[in-house]
Amino acid sequence: MIRPALVITAMLLLILSVSCSDEPVTRYEFLMDTQCSITVYDAGDEAYIDQTFALMREMDRRLDRHSQDSQIARINRSAGICPVQVDGMTYSLVARAKELSILTSGAFNPLLGALSSLWAFGSPEHEVPDASQIADLVSHVDIGCLVLDEEDMSVYISDPAVQLDLGAIAKGYASQVAAEHLASCGVERAIVNLGGNVYCLGSKGPDEDWVVGIQNPEAPTGGYFATVLCSDAAVVTSGSYQRRFEVDGVEYHHILDPRTGWPADSDIVSVSIVSDDGALADALSTACFVLGTQEAGRLCRSMGVGMLALTTSGRIVRLDA
Repeated sequence: MIRPALVITAMLLLILSVSCSDEPVTRYEFLMDTQCSITVYDAGDEAYIDQTFALMREMDRRLDRHSQDSQIARINRSAGICPVQVDGMTYSLVARAKELSILTSGAFNPLLGALSSLWAFGSPEHEVPDASQIADLVSHVDIGCLVLDEEDMSVYISDPAVQLDLGAIAKGYASQVAAEHLASCGVERAIVNLGGNVYCLGSKGPDEDWVVGIQNPEAPTGGYFATVLCSDAAVVTSGSYQRRFEVDGVEYHHILDPRTGWPADSDIVSVSIVSDDGALADALSTACFVLGTQEAGRLCRSMGVGMLALTTSGRIVRLDA
């Protein structure tokens, strides 16, 4: 059940007002380029947490495009050359990414790896790319060049100028896989937090949802402008405040519009999606940020998910699932 409840003051994700009978156990690890945590609220074998982190490390190993040994890096090196056979997990996630790109009319696009590299938001030296380079790469970003063969379990990028990047869907997917693994071990109440991709397993208590705070872009970490109530669901937030740099008085954030290759210029500062499908929530948070509140609202209603957005004018837009 998804019931966004507003507390106007304002964004990272944190779990609020937890009061469970068992002493919670929390573990931290840096994975998928972010600080991750798993908190289990059931008394039980802490080895479940270690097993879950091992599972996420394996997902990271397969999906990180920056790691030369990953399956995504192999796909990218083979772009325009040949298909690459992958395991079932990688294939299903790539197939889901393609499906969601089509469903969002390209507002979410998993083929922006080359553009992301051009912008180099992770580099200490920030420079705005040449407009002609951006335009050239955008002309190649066509989801049709992502060719999947389910029988061979292979992935092929037909255009050598295109690079696959699952960064806008992998964390949401991983948080759900982690939560499902904990559930299979008998854990009933847990929080998996992958740097703003939160999956709430079970509920906080009998007839009581978890309360997830949404980070205020203008406040120090821990300050929130709204809360979301949910059980057995993911809460995924995308915001322009998360990674950005300034050049000549102009700020550039990391959420790129696949249609232009430039940072998305919509009326949204932050948007959170609530869904029992972690991959869907992750991809839609990016798509909705790109689209802006009006189109995002239509998209979320059509897909039956909850949305909570903060606009550039300070308005809060809420959509219940």
